Amino acid sequence: MSDRIPTFADLCSAIAEGQVSATEDGSMYHINAFELRRYLNKFRSLPTVSTVTAQDSPPSPPDSQDWSISVA
Repeated sequence: MSDRIPTFADLCSAIAEGQVSATEDGSMYHINAFELRRYLNKFRSLPTVSTVTAQDSPPSPPDSQDWSISVA
């Protein structure tokens, strides 16, 4: 999934469709911050995990590896 910034209209549509739970108080909607974050995270790509390889470094023991995480 590619990174894209959801608009306010996207959020309103998600509330209307029940994708984001919200409570109504008169003309206002109350949204839990966790629910909003869960909805917004759908638009972000997940971090990738890859091994680090260096040609100039000495070989590491077979039971240990270096890992890096690329976060966009």
